[in-house]
Amino acid sequence: MIAVIEHQRVIRRRTTNDRRVETKTLEFTFPGIQRIQPAKPATWREVQEIRRPKREIAPKGRDVLPKITPKGRDVLPKIASKDHDLSRRILPKGNRARTVLFKRFSRVDLIMAGALILCLLIPLGFRLFFLAPVEAQIELPASEEVESALAHFLIPEGISEDTLRNQEIIDSIETTSYTVRDGDTISGVAQRFNLGMDTVISFNSIQDVRALKVGTNLTIPNSNGLKYKVKRGDYLGSIAKKYRIALNELLDWNNLETSVIVPGQELFIPGARLSEMERNRIFGRLFIYPTRGRITDRFGMRRDPFTGIRRFHNGVDLAGPVGTPVNASMSGKVAMLGYNPTFGKYIILTHPDGFQTLYGHLDSFRVQKGEIVKQGQRIADMGNSGYSTGSHLHFSIFRRGEPIDPFQYLH
Repeated sequence: MIAVIEHQRVIRRRTTNDRRVETKTLEFTFPGIQRIQPAKPATWREVQEIRRPKREIAPKGRDVLPKITPKGRDVLPKIASKDHDLSRRILPKGNRARTVLFKRFSRVDLIMAGALILCLLIPLGFRLFFLAPVEAQIELPASEEVESALAHFLIPEGISEDTLRNQEIIDSIETTSYTVRDGDTISGVAQRFNLGMDTVISFNSIQDVRALKVGTNLTIPNSNGLKYKVKRGDYLGSIAKKYRIALNELLDWNNLETSVIVPGQELFIPGARLSEMERNRIFGRLFIYPTRGRITDRFGMRRDPFTGIRRFHNGVDLAGPVGTPVNASMSGKVAMLGYNPTFGKYIILTHPDGFQTLYGHLDSFRVQKGEIVKQGQRIADMGNSGYSTGSHLHFSIFRRGEPIDPFQYLH
């Protein structure tokens, strides 16, 4: 009974489906226009055939690329041959992976790679072969002339063996004593010991060469250089940089095992020389007369020429005609120039070691602000400007802002 009922249900379903299929739909079309048919869905088998690459069978005698199996192993398709198996001839045992690697690159790619490697190796070979330093080989004869042959090889051309034998190698500083005699000068003493005047001046702390007296004991070193007293904040690197010498030379000449130095320690600086300002100061040429003329007033207290009141005069007055050349008393830089009711037209120069010079009552300027001038260079003309009783030059020397008597340096 149940089977009969189920059979009737199946018949009803088929009839209903047939009716649905037989249902007609009215479609309106126009001439020349074709209705686009819906795409037919692909079956599972068709999808698998699209994804799976088709296996190509090569003609006889040609190589076929291996097919990658799901397990990752290479499988070489075997091509039937009348006499033998082609796969065994193409891939011997042990060379399968190497052959597959070369199959993936064309012959042109391999040639280009080889040419690139060759281009990289050629410069390296050229550098190793041609630019390698050639070491000189010393061939010593097996005789008693070994020492002379070695000396001939080591001595540069132009220097005789006798000169080299008599030359002493100085590796440390040594001093001797000399007593000044009548008629001696610093230059004469320096020439007698084949030294520079800077060396003799430095080792004896001479402040004025004109004050050298007979009977004075001088310390004479065995090499040119300066004696330097270490100041607070100094270190060997700064001293070597200041005097432009190697740090090793300071260590060797002073027998220093470390670079630690302390204030007050005395060092010998080989080959160093005094600065131009120190040399001029010691030789009395630190400042020169700025102009020619007669001295009308000196440094210190004096009576004012207009009021008669005693006032401090911070310089010297040198009288002369209007237009007399005024020169720089020391090398320096033009710091200021202009007009002042007291000094009239004036110029201020700055110099090393905190020195400044003032030139007042000028008639005209010959330099500009910021210009670098040398000692003896003309900077202005003498005049009668400002608080003045006549044509003259007011000349003052200052050090760190304090006025100094110019006749301490002018001789």
